[in-house]
Amino acid sequence: MNLTTNLNEFNKRFAEVMRPFFSAEIEAMEDAYGMLCFRGPIPIPNNPAHVGTHVAVTLEKEVIEALASATPAVREEITQHLIDNLGCQIRIQYDPARIGPYALDIVGTMESVPAR
Repeated sequence: MNLTTNLNEFNKRFAEVMRPFFSAEIEAMEDAYGMLCFRGPIPIPNNPAHVGTHVAVTLEKEVIEALASATPAVREEITQHLIDNLGCQIRIQYDPARIGPYALDIVGTMESVPAR
């Protein structure tokens, strides 16, 4: 998986909002498909320096299309709803003391977008 710290507009805004929630070792990265990954050290027996994904955030195709086709004002409204909704999901579900072999997978769906 090729990851970069060069984030798209939505991921950059979301990562900035979520930054204080994660420990300093957790870094926001994006894959080639736009998935936002919060990555950092994961304690694994016999490999204490292992780095993995704690939380992965993706947007459904329909959400990406809605953002792309929206007017700037509507895009801002959708973005804010997504940030609030997905951020709340992470705050509720993520427990840094219980990191397992798989990342917490959070998906932005059209249900996360305000009705038009």
